[in-house]
Amino acid sequence: MLSKIIYCGCVNEKFLNQSVEINGWIRKIRKMGGITFLDIADRYGIVQVILKKDCSFDLTRESVVNIKGKVVLRKNPNKNLPTGKIEIIATDISLLSKAQATPFVIEDDFVAFEDVLLKHRYLDLRRYTVQKKIIFRSNFIHALNNYLIEKDFVHIETPILAKPTPEGARDYLIPTRNGRNMFYALPQSPQIFKQLLMVAGFLKYFQIAKCFRDEDLRADRQPEFTQLDIEMSFIDENKIMSIIEDLLKTAIKKTMGMTLKTPFARMKYEQAMNCYGSDKPDLRYDLQLIDLSSFFQKTKADIFKKILAKKQVIKGFFIKNIVITNKDFIQIKKYGIDKGLTSFYFTFKDKKCLFNSLNKNLEREILENICQKFDFKNGSLIISCGPTKEVNETLGACRIKTNDLYKIGDDNNLCFVWIIDWPLFEYNKQEKIFVAAHHPFTSPTRESLSTFTTDKINAKARAYDLVLNGYEIGGGSIRITDPNIQQKMFEAINLTQKEIQTKFGYLLEAFKYGVPPHGGIALGLDRLIMLLTKSKSIKEIIAFPKNSHGMDLMLNSPSQVDPKDLNDLFVKIK
Repeated sequence: MLSKIIYCGCVNEKFLNQSVEINGWIRKIRKMGGITFLDIADRYGIVQVILKKDCSFDLTRESVVNIKGKVVLRKNPNKNLPTGKIEIIATDISLLSKAQATPFVIEDDFVAFEDVLLKHRYLDLRRYTVQKKIIFRSNFIHALNNYLIEKDFVHIETPILAKPTPEGARDYLIPTRNGRNMFYALPQSPQIFKQLLMVAGFLKYFQIAKCFRDEDLRADRQPEFTQLDIEMSFIDENKIMSIIEDLLKTAIKKTMGMTLKTPFARMKYEQAMNCYGSDKPDLRYDLQLIDLSSFFQKTKADIFKKILAKKQVIKGFFIKNIVITNKDFIQIKKYGIDKGLTSFYFTFKDKKCLFNSLNKNLEREILENICQKFDFKNGSLIISCGPTKEVNETLGACRIKTNDLYKIGDDNNLCFVWIIDWPLFEYNKQEKIFVAAHHPFTSPTRESLSTFTTDKINAKARAYDLVLNGYEIGGGSIRITDPNIQQKMFEAINLTQKEIQTKFGYLLEAFKYGVPPHGGIALGLDRLIMLLTKSKSIKEIIAFPKNSHGMDLMLNSPSQVDPKDLNDLFVKIK
């Protein structure tokens, strides 16, 4: 009787007393008397196999085997396994590939150094917790693709070998044999191409695009990353945001069974900075920043008197029912120290100040007036003072650290928010010039059109960022389509005519031949999937990530190349 070939994790009671055939890796080996118990695994799960006679080969963990046998009920079911009610009595076992001892144990709860895991990433990927995230990524991207295709978007791939463009980070440059001092650049995004596709008349474009940025790495950043890139013609901000909300609602329902509440909240950039100290506020917890300057107008404390004399601010936030300790406050205020600011904390019970980290002489009446005004009863108040921008940023960081320590927000919540009304420019203190806050193709708002070149500080952009649980997961804008306005924008960020023509001449040329109003957005899929899977780093949801130094430890890359190859590329190492 022929055996039915089945995946390990799919063997169940339907196959009782039937002959089956499985292929997989030996995850565990246990011997009891003359019987050998094997856990055989593939990506669908684990099934227990019983060998009642010795093998003709040595059994080693992670060896690949083929097993034929009969499915029977287990005498002692394992409630922790989907296949725990049954087992396979082996009638034949074949060795397909023998494995030597692995550098770490391939189990979900086994802890190993990250460098060891990354060097042997193909082994790390055998773990179910890791595979589950990679498979979720596949399913989620599939759901995004299906939605957009059904909405009549056209999937178009754009070049990887492109031209350097100013988008906020260093380009990866690729030398070529086509000529001396000639380089391609890996795209930081397909920005120019997708705008040209609108000029070409495709109306609705999307792409799962690989992008590259040569910048310092962190837990939510890799040198190469994947984004869902979208552009549409004859569109405005509200329609783009509505489409993205429906897209995410559909994909998350399909892959997670969770129903998002739409439309997402919208918040002006200025409100985000003033109330949360961040342009990517985490709304899973409140802790809003409050301006307390007016309460200190008659204070005798020198530090606050000096702050108010300089027209600076005193702000803070209150944590209900939590008593901050000195040990925790040292961690919380680190960011403020880096900014050169002074921060304090106070604890209250029944609106009465119990502890004051500034000094015993600070007027308790001031603090208790604050509690009365804002109905602060029991808990702690953190205060920082200085220039408004620095105080906002400091308290914003303190707010995040406070949540990290005390777990105020619900990790199961998905709190999306659109940040709108962005500045068109930001000031570069080092170079003492204004630069584009997003990129130089972002349109000024209608109110700023006539003044954005002369009043850069107050110029606003038709830009929007999507934030999830304190992380920016996407950003976009309505684009400039008037060649005259685009020319003024380039000049506003101090590009010379030669630079404009060299870098963007082809775009200005294209705009001469009829360009529709258009806009778009890019969603960072690595970061989004990291959040949806509750991962601590995007390295967990990328099949073959780099380490924190941008190294691929598995391939030992980047690596040196043959001097002859460099010579062919007209490159000399300094």
